Amino acid sequence: MKPLAFGKTDVGKKRDHNEDSFLVDEKLQLYIVADGMGGHAAGEVASAKAIEVIQREVRNNEQMLQDYNMDAPEKVRLGILRMLENTVQRACAEIYKIGQDDRQQRGMGTTLSMLLVVDTGGFIAHVGDSRIYLMREDQVHQLTVDHTLINEHLKRGTITKEEARKAKYKNVITRAVGIQEQVQVDTLHLDILPRDRILVCSDGLHGYLRQGDVEKVFEAGPVETMPDRLIELGNERGGKDNITAIFLDMPDDEPGAAAELRQRMETMRNAPLFKYLSYRELVNLMNLTYIRNVSDQELIIEEGVPGDELFLLVHGQAQVFKGEQEIARLPEGSHFGEMALFDNAPRSASIRAVGHTRLLVIGRKQFYNFIRKDTSAGIKLLWSFLQILTLRLRTTDERLKEAKQELSIQEVEPDWILPDD
Repeated sequence: MKPLAFGKTDVGKKRDHNEDSFLVDEKLQLYIVADGMGGHAAGEVASAKAIEVIQREVRNNEQMLQDYNMDAPEKVRLGILRMLENTVQRACAEIYKIGQDDRQQRGMGTTLSMLLVVDTGGFIAHVGDSRIYLMREDQVHQLTVDHTLINEHLKRGTITKEEARKAKYKNVITRAVGIQEQVQVDTLHLDILPRDRILVCSDGLHGYLRQGDVEKVFEAGPVETMPDRLIELGNERGGKDNITAIFLDMPDDEPGAAAELRQRMETMRNAPLFKYLSYRELVNLMNLTYIRNVSDQELIIEEGVPGDELFLLVHGQAQVFKGEQEIARLPEGSHFGEMALFDNAPRSASIRAVGHTRLLVIGRKQFYNFIRKDTSAGIKLLWSFLQILTLRLRTTDERLKEAKQELSIQEVEPDWILPDD
């Protein structure tokens, strides 16, 4: 899948030079925005060097990209993400060395947000407070997390969003490429769908964006002028920093695989267990799942047998049995087996497929790895799990009360009947 891609940078209305750099490499399908820092000239050196090193290193790994659709897609996907992280580390080390060798450039660094498109896969590496947005189904989702002091306070709950908007230190970043010899890099893989649109931009733009702006700007004119219109918007609202934007528009076709991916994502988004997760967190979690096809009346879960997987019904229905008695029927979109993610106890009931059924499956090991890596998402999942468990306990308690009440009524009923007068 080859996107149409357009990029532009602008000095803005307050700065006297531009420390932003960007790359649109249509051959590699590599797209990067870097926002430099470190004083006059040093910032633009850092951002340009980061792009130079990453483009060179990705080009040296083209064979890995060609293998993406071969026999081991998951292994290759993880390999590409590791490769991108290594390229950022290489850029970080080279920028740091330049700063150490030249006192005037010491302490320079750059933010970095990059997207590599390989077939239908999107691979992201990110450091700092530039951003990548996904526009899908008329909704805009932020795919990167700002590495800023203000965002750390927001995640910890020490300030409110209103306080964050007014904070004097909201532009202080906690990670940058080149400040030190190494840096922690966020990576993400997502499946790119037809008609997806992606925006990669520096904080000089996203600092001015309001809800609905990207959609409105896109509808205002042709795709190729999208960066110009976004930069114009940023300058109209103040232009206090350099402004850079790359806009990607995916081709409009609808293969069966795309429809399947849309359905899988919607199933996860609508599941109560995942209702608090952001779109980025859902994308990360979906990478750990696999699809299982089940035939009519095939056993999915067996009563009394331990399991370690959670199931979501992407297509079809399922019957729940206790012994030979059917006690429930689960509709499409339901999830079941979540206790197995936390407990190795035997399953409490059996579940069979009704008709041809497609299941999205998450294993315990993959789930643990996910919540270890992303503690914020882990807290949200555990909170949802507690809510679901509380609801089930409350329902069980109400049923027990009803059963006790029925027994009490039966106990006081007389075993004789008065004769008619």
